[in-house]
Amino acid sequence: MRIDVHTHLKPMESIRGRCTADKIKRYRDNGVDKIVLIEPFDVCMPLAEQFDDFIIPVALVNMNEESARGICGYLDRGVCGIKFIAPNFPYGDERYWPLYEVLERYSKPAIFHTGYLTHNFPYFEWGNKSIELMRAAQIDIIARRFPNLKILMAHFSNPWWEEAWKICFSNENVYADLSGGTAYIRSLAMWSEMFAPDGNILFKSFERLCFASDVCYFGEEAAPFDVYIEFYERLFDRVGLPEHYRDRVNYKNAEEIFGIGRDD
Repeated sequence: MRIDVHTHLKPMESIRGRCTADKIKRYRDNGVDKIVLIEPFDVCMPLAEQFDDFIIPVALVNMNEESARGICGYLDRGVCGIKFIAPNFPYGDERYWPLYEVLERYSKPAIFHTGYLTHNFPYFEWGNKSIELMRAAQIDIIARRFPNLKILMAHFSNPWWEEAWKICFSNENVYADLSGGTAYIRSLAMWSEMFAPDGNILFKSFERLCFASDVCYFGEEAAPFDVYIEFYERLFDRVGLPEHYRDRVNYKNAEEIFGIGRDD
């Protein structure tokens, strides 16, 4: 079983009629049982209501304009978490604390884009955004200030890999994933040395690592998540990770973050 904790959609016009039970069955047959769909509320929530046994909805918001009341509204209407990205100020800045306070109060996770930011995004402009504001060090500030808030660092703070490892390893409420277009093409020697230095597995590193791809589901072609499955499996094999910890990465950590069970 796998839960892909970081997925998106093609523009709605390109998926009409393609979000089907048959396609979901094909995804499951090929190794992904559920996905965390990260899109604006009016995109992710209707699809989650239609396919609630497959889609875990997370609302992407413009954190520079969103209010705590707005976050409450999304959570009250059923989303399972909130995605933050492209801040005007560092993630740890006090201006954003009211948004995080709501999530902590509702016991819902905050998903943060960390590290490098793509040049194109369909929902709002971010040409002047600095990736320095989104590095893992900023997550440490939030984790300390909101110890009961579950945090998921997307993309392992690329290119600040070591920084992301340290923040995740040291904060019990911080999880991370290796999704995106760069981590899976890096040397396994680098990753194995980070997670199992000198061949000694740091099990705590895997206790808060999640499977994720960052690919788009329900487009004209099948989502190319197979390369990420292969990457994670090669890492597991490289370090000799026991089955129990593979299960944690593949789905159990996601269940902890989003408060779901296998029958939900």
